[in-house]
Order: sequence, then C-alpha cells, then structure tokens
Amino acid sequence: MATKTDKVGEFTTGASWISVSPAGLWEVQRRWVGERKLGDDTPLMGSVCKIRVCLKNPAEKNNQTENELANCDESDIQGTQYPRSQDSVLQVPLNRWVLLRMGEGQCDIIESCLEGMRAGEDCEFTVKACQKDSKPVSAVVNGTQSQKTDEEVHCFSLHLHSFTPGQETWQMSPAEKWAWVKSHKQMGSQRFGKGDILGAAQCYCCAVKLVITLKGYTRGKGDVQKEVDEGEHQENETDLTPQEAQVEEDGGTECSHTPTDEEYRTMKAELHSNLSLCQLKLDQSEKAKASSSKATLLDPTSVKAWYRLGQASLQLGDFGEARQAFGKVLELQPDSASARNALKNVNAKAKEVDSKLGQRLSKMFN
Repeated sequence: MATKTDKVGEFTTGASWISVSPAGLWEVQRRWVGERKLGDDTPLMGSVCKIRVCLKNPAEKNNQTENELANCDESDIQGTQYPRSQDSVLQVPLNRWVLLRMGEGQCDIIESCLEGMRAGEDCEFTVKACQKDSKPVSAVVNGTQSQKTDEEVHCFSLHLHSFTPGQETWQMSPAEKWAWVKSHKQMGSQRFGKGDILGAAQCYCCAVKLVITLKGYTRGKGDVQKEVDEGEHQENETDLTPQEAQVEEDGGTECSHTPTDEEYRTMKAELHSNLSLCQLKLDQSEKAKASSSKATLLDPTSVKAWYRLGQASLQLGDFGEARQAFGKVLELQPDSASARNALKNVNAKAKEVDSKLGQRLSKMFN
C-alpha cells in the first residue's frame, strides 16, 4: 500500500500512496512529527481512535504541543457517523476531537495515516488530486472552497490521542470476518445509492479481500444438520427463555454465525457482481469484465452478473462474448426486454464495425 519516498516538497523520508474519497483518487504523502513513541501497540481493524485533524501550511513547522491539544474542548466529541460528501477532501470534521473506527472506511486517507501510529503521536500529510482519475470539483477545506487543480496540495496535521484494542484479520474468527464482510457489503450498497461510486467500490473490494480468507472455514450441509440436531436435543433437555429461543431461531448472533458453503459462494458472487457495476460506472471495462466473469463462475444463475459481463464485453468491442452473455440472460429470464435491446445494440455495433473495416480494406486495395 504505502511506498517509501525520499523527498516530496518539504517532506522527507515518508510514505506515499493513493487513497479514495467520494471526489476521486488522491495522492497522499505522510511524515512523522517529533520522536516516535515506543511499543508495538497500534490501531487495528475495529479500533476506535480518538483523533484530531487540522489544516496547516506545508511550510510551517508543527508547533502545536500536546498541552495545546489537551486544552482543546473535548466536550463535543463526535462519533463516526458523518455524511460523506463529494465536495470534501476529508470525510471528518477539522479542528475538533473525533472518534473514528478503523475498518469502517469513513475516510480512507485518515485510516491509512493511522496505520502504524502509536497513542500520543503526530504526523503530517499532504493530499493532492490525481487529476486523471478525479473530477474537477471544489474541495471544501476548513469551510472555504478552492477549485481542485493538478497543482493544488493540501497539508494537514493528525494527532492520535488514544485508541481501543482491535484485531489483525488473521486473529479474527470466521464468524467475525463474516460480520465484517456483510457490513462492508451493506455500506457499499448505501454509498452506491448515494452516488459515491468510488466509495462503494472500495467497500466491495474490502469485502472481497476478507471473504477470500474464509475459504476452507465454511460449514457444509453435514455441519449445519449436526448443529440442528444438537440444538433440538438441547432444547428437549433444557427450557429456553424467549430471548434464547429467538437467537436459536435466527441462527445465532451476527458475530457468531459462520457461513455455509452456499452462503460463501453466493456472497462472493454478489460482491464481484456489485464491484463490476461500480467498475462499469467508472469506465473500467476490463476490470468490470474480470469481476463479472468471476461472478458468473461462482453463480451461473446470476442474471445481473451475466448482464454486466455483456455490458463490459460490449464496451471492449468483444461482440461474440457480449452476445453469449446477453443470450444467457435471456435463457435465465426470457422476458428481459433490456437483454433483447442489448442484443440488438450488439448486432448493430458489430455491423457498423464490419462496415467500417470493409471500407478501409476497399481503400487499401483500390
């Protein structure tokens, strides 16, 4: 993720990477301020971090002491539920104490900066738009608007006051990973519905990375039946309270449910399918084709996955595969008007390409 860089403007011996925000992709460069704290305890996935972010001039030194930070008003500490905005560089309020949960993806820039930090440490980071991927929108910084250009660089300071314990992904149980996968998927759908396509794609990517680690840890039909039989035997021996009975009926709590083989494959297929839709919206046709192809392999009955494979193939000019994909949609859903129209569009574009190719060949030989 982060890569070393020798010198960037006023920054030396730091790290740089690309982060996602609703407004686009941003080049982030970080450097440490002051002496590093001792210890290996750093924020992990699930850690709730108490932080404060300030806008600063890249040329000025960080003269803000810990006493000044401690004297700031902490009576109005905000939680992690902030409205994400396409007109904002960062997705957290500035100049105030904030609680941010690692792994929720509220602000990819801040979460990436927090990785490797220790309680009481400060860092500075610059944010510059990747103009080739970012839209020219206004960047709202500290209440003022400035047109985002290829040369514009914003500099911030970040102070990590404290954080709660978290977990590395390898420390999580399959049930805990499954809960995070479902959370990322739900958040991705919410962001897509609000037009935050990059944010949605990021959520689906995080979910895919986690769900892959569940391979081999799912439950087969025999395991499920065994749990049902044991549950019935226990119910016959012990009187359950209404609350316990409801938990049994629901299959356990959110963080205690390990997915079955079928749930695993279905989830993985849906994530790749949803990701392909985001990639189509972002004009990433090759990635969309790869994602939708994976979805159709995992779930050959997914109409959405086949349709998105057809769309991606059409955008890439692969008319044969586009016909096959839309034809599969009609096999699964014969009354799909959109698939029939898509097939007509494929044939029309293929005919147009053949006609232009014929004209070129005719000119070459004449």
